[in-house]
Amino acid sequence: MPLRPTARLIRKSPGRVRTALASLRSLSSGPDRVKVGWPSGTDDGILLRAVVNEFGTRGSGKGFKTPRGGGFGGPIPERPALRNAFRANRGKYQHAIRAEMRGIAKALVTGRPVDTFDVLSRLGIIAQSDIQREITSLRSPPNSPATIALKGSANPLIDSGAMRAAVSYQVGKGSGGGLLSSVVRSVLP
Repeated sequence: MPLRPTARLIRKSPGRVRTALASLRSLSSGPDRVKVGWPSGTDDGILLRAVVNEFGTRGSGKGFKTPRGGGFGGPIPERPALRNAFRANRGKYQHAIRAEMRGIAKALVTGRPVDTFDVLSRLGIIAQSDIQREITSLRSPPNSPATIALKGSANPLIDSGAMRAAVSYQVGKGSGGGLLSSVVRSVLP
């Protein structure tokens, strides 16, 4: 006589089952991404400085002047704080994502609710901090002597501190089907 696989669900705590199902629904329909950097709505002047420093310029030759009397007209070298932070901390982000996924799995098994907004916010805070740290610590390529004289500082990416302070994160929903779908798409081919 062949053995037949059977499964039996014992409903000792229907509340846990309902909570687990609600959490699964939130994973498939809630926010599925976190964007870190300078979000839309950031002051245009700060956004311009961030982009110019991240990618550099060839120079306009027009002698662009800032409200404080400084300016540039020559080339500005690349100072990729955003890309440096992501490259340097990739392993940390992968570890944090794995830890969050383990926490989600434990919550589902124990019947605790899962808030995907909180999960993604924790990841955003980590990346935001890393970018701000990189802006503070980046020293190369250095400012020109003229820029140092105008700013009174040799730190290439900090003048008033506004660009560093404007780094933030936004949790949102893309076109996909929630956090669960995003994780599955990133894991499976």
